[in-house]
Amino acid sequence: MNFLDFLNERQNIEKTRNFNVFQTYTLDSLKKVFDFTKVSSIKKQHNPIRISVVGTNGKGSTSHYLACLFSKLGLHVGLYTSPHLLTPLERFQMVIQGNPILPTWEKVNQCFENHFLAEIDRYQNLSYFEFLTVFAYCFFAEENTDVEIWEAGLGGRLDATKLVNAEYVVLTKIGLDHAAILGNTKEAICQEKLAIIGDQTLKLFAMDKEVESLNTVFTNRPRAEDVPLFVFACPPKESYLEMNFAYAKEIVSQILPNQKDSLSVMTIADLPKPKGRMEVLANNPLVVFDPSHNPDAILVTTLEFAKTHSKFHLLLGSLPDKDLSGILEVLPENTLESLTLWEGEGFARFPDPEGNLVHRTLRKSSQQEIVPLFQGRTPVLVLGSFRLYGIVANLIQNTIKM
Repeated sequence: MNFLDFLNERQNIEKTRNFNVFQTYTLDSLKKVFDFTKVSSIKKQHNPIRISVVGTNGKGSTSHYLACLFSKLGLHVGLYTSPHLLTPLERFQMVIQGNPILPTWEKVNQCFENHFLAEIDRYQNLSYFEFLTVFAYCFFAEENTDVEIWEAGLGGRLDATKLVNAEYVVLTKIGLDHAAILGNTKEAICQEKLAIIGDQTLKLFAMDKEVESLNTVFTNRPRAEDVPLFVFACPPKESYLEMNFAYAKEIVSQILPNQKDSLSVMTIADLPKPKGRMEVLANNPLVVFDPSHNPDAILVTTLEFAKTHSKFHLLLGSLPDKDLSGILEVLPENTLESLTLWEGEGFARFPDPEGNLVHRTLRKSSQQEIVPLFQGRTPVLVLGSFRLYGIVANLIQNTIKM
């Protein structure tokens, strides 16, 4: 048995969307597995800086920029993210000289064989995400990381990444998503996210707009008296990526104050753009992908794209547990040449849009049906789900003559 075989046997809630399991879920069982792995497999001298990144929007890009900035300063950095676009190897990358690098299957399988295979029964009951989190913890130890960035999956209080016991917690923007599990208000969701703060946490970072709008939650946060709050004053930026880069840069300067001079000269242009975030998949016509999947994020992304493209097609696909009506309500009608709702297998069926979009909306459920969308001259923005990335990238690479 190899790593991928075992991983694919795990229950994958990201695919099944069976979030009801969290109604009775605790971290108790996973903690026992974590503790065993730490004792049996992790080098005692391995003690990197660990940073947990939680929030609704911007977790992935903020985590990316944190990892790249630390790496540019000469540190050996591990980056744990989710979900992945094409391969699970994307979830636990090493960042070298500012560039995230996929681990090799050979190295991953060697780690699996050395530290997991002999005691594999201990890991049989773990979910896909739980096992990946434990494995990445061990893999980063094998790589002898100086810094580890841990992007939380869902929530914080019950997230597997809580068990890495990070010294620093970074909160990104809060939005209404997964309300059935995390709460139906931003206050409740923020409270769940901040519960990732543990007994090792030294500092909490947050943006000023979040602190101002959710002040009571921050006042009553876990270990409020022991964990100081650093508030980042968000300057106006052209894009959400520039905002999250500036946020990450300030966080790194706070954690490593002796590196402020080196950080001060770094710009967003010095780092690679995070994979799958406002990523250009083709140029003729322009096709841009972003995983924005809730009303707040989709509003920001479409308005941002409209600044440089007065008319564009929007290809939108969403999973069934999202706020479908809310997403449709925030779309900028005046700039959309057309709205194509992708409703293929595993995706949601949207309600009927209202207003001027009614006569510009198409529903598609097969890949061949959306090929013409990429053969014109009008730019195409693709939003709504990480799962659309592979579909569109595959069409562009293998089917469409650009």
